[in-house]
Amino acid sequence: MHDVKNQLAELALRLRKRGDAQQEMTIAMNAFHRLTEMLLLQRDDGEQLWVNADSVNPADFLEMLASEYTELFPDISIQLDVERAPACAFFDDALVRMALGNALHNACRHARARVQLAAFERSNMLVLEVCDDGTGFPESLLSTGGKSPAATSVAGTGLGLYLAHKIAGLHKLQDQCGYIELSNLSGGQFRMVLP
Repeated sequence: MHDVKNQLAELALRLRKRGDAQQEMTIAMNAFHRLTEMLLLQRDDGEQLWVNADSVNPADFLEMLASEYTELFPDISIQLDVERAPACAFFDDALVRMALGNALHNACRHARARVQLAAFERSNMLVLEVCDDGTGFPESLLSTGGKSPAATSVAGTGLGLYLAHKIAGLHKLQDQCGYIELSNLSGGQFRMVLP
């Protein structure tokens, strides 16, 4: 499964370079994300999912994520709010990228025209935020807060928020654990809060 995931990522990169296969690139990236979720779930079931935290610049991290999804969703304006971002944070770049990428992908799919990515500190914790101007989260997702897998749909596996919850919780510092927050303001708001 890991090899297939990597081959799909390579296919998506080649399609991106061609420039004339937007739908095919989107299909390949969706399959890539679904396989990544399944691999992480398998690692979690086998208690082999752990954090490899390193120093990351949150502003740079969000800028790279935004540039990737701007290509996938050219009709959606992805805006950055990184003025309040700390210069450095410690988290697992790959795991958090997968979780935030999933949140950003869903936000772009449900947005009317705009998605905002933000990074800031709150109570000595790093907050990575994805907000869209769509209809917001269904009440069923708000009530569970991503703590259990959602019902699957044609567009997804239903595992994204559950894995984001797991990934955030694996980030620990002294007596603090990471977590996610979901809310509806002028659309859906996803926050990953990391110690």
